[in-house]
Amino acid sequence: MREELIVPKCHYPWPTVNSPVANAFDDEEKDWYDEDYTFISEEGIKRCKPQLLSRVATYMNPTCDSIERMRPCARLMIYITLFDDYFGMTPAKELKTIAERVYDVMMGEDPEPDEIGILRQMAQARKEWETFMPRFWIDRVAIDFYEFIMYGMIEEIPFKQAEKRTYPLLPHYLSFRKYSIGMWPYGDLIDPATNSPLPVFIYNHPLVQRCRELLSLIIVIQNDFASLKKELEIESESLNIIFILSHQYNLTYQEACTEAMRLHDAYGQELNDLHQSLPDFGPFQQQAYDHIYHIKLQISGCANWYYNSGTNRYEPKGFIVPQYGREGDDILIPHSIFVQK
Repeated sequence: MREELIVPKCHYPWPTVNSPVANAFDDEEKDWYDEDYTFISEEGIKRCKPQLLSRVATYMNPTCDSIERMRPCARLMIYITLFDDYFGMTPAKELKTIAERVYDVMMGEDPEPDEIGILRQMAQARKEWETFMPRFWIDRVAIDFYEFIMYGMIEEIPFKQAEKRTYPLLPHYLSFRKYSIGMWPYGDLIDPATNSPLPVFIYNHPLVQRCRELLSLIIVIQNDFASLKKELEIESESLNIIFILSHQYNLTYQEACTEAMRLHDAYGQELNDLHQSLPDFGPFQQQAYDHIYHIKLQISGCANWYYNSGTNRYEPKGFIVPQYGREGDDILIPHSIFVQK
């Protein structure tokens, strides 16, 4: 008899706050798909719309009640997610070129008419932010998106393209997965959502950077729990902490779930402790404290989205098929080429 695998549910020693504008972009995002994501097949778009990706922005930034401030954040939540889905199998050399083009657009260049539509969404979000966010913050989110590709997605490619399943060691996995999960740019969204750009000297402080790293590490485990059911059905999949713990330490999947949750809870406790241990930031003390508070709300808000938003992202056939998808994939997405400058 096949034993049932019980996947634990994530809990946190801080509140889960519900957004007053949680579903505000449900209709708008459908228009964004139809206008700017036409490089995905018609069937692929049908898969995207029920994922309710714009709600990730509102659930993770639940104190924001401004549609204008939240709109570019919702755009980012969609374009970073689908960027990862679509380009996840793209060869590293080509992906580096794409990363440079993404950085240019996020720093101020407008995409050409024949460039892939996802760049138009990036440019539009940047223009919306430019109306109320300082330049140093826009530079920050551009760099963090670039590193998401360079230090995260590209580092995953050898494992995704291996002929047989290959596992990284746990420290190696966490070193690149903390970037590829996308939480460095997601964390940047606290600033526009709260209308409170974090000064550079606070942002760069090692304690604040560790809190941002903990945001990423916690969401890595949270996401791996959420996607486990789906990934158990993918024979070649290795990039899930449950698979890695099981392989590295010879654990059953149930034992690996227990160990992953132990790590998850330890990271959560560390974040909670650091929040109570901030250095003296002078007149910016409350702003720094509020920023770390919102990091915590992003974590519990993301769990709230997984469990309560109604998304079907982690159901069978929930993802689009990537560029360079494996032979036999049931949806074909036309190859889209970035304009070479």
